[in-house]
Amino acid sequence: MSFKELEEYVLIGNEIEFSYKGRMYSITYYYPNDDINNHFISFCEFYKETTEVRTPYELWNYVSRYGVTVGEMLSSISEEDIYIY
Repeated sequence: MSFKELEEYVLIGNEIEFSYKGRMYSITYYYPNDDINNHFISFCEFYKETTEVRTPYELWNYVSRYGVTVGEMLSSISEEDIYIY
């Protein structure tokens, strides 16, 4: 998945789940109380700590698990390992 694809999916509100090295991850986009000015993107390994950021750029470049950024994860796996809802 490219950064542009991630940005598009997240900003229209799709939930993204993906498998990377045997672990499952989730990306969701929230508007608490439908307040468009108070949004955030949530990233987590299933059933583990959640990281919240404001932009797809921050998510792609600065959020990491086990020393690997989300961008590195998504750009290195096949489309078959990415699920978009």
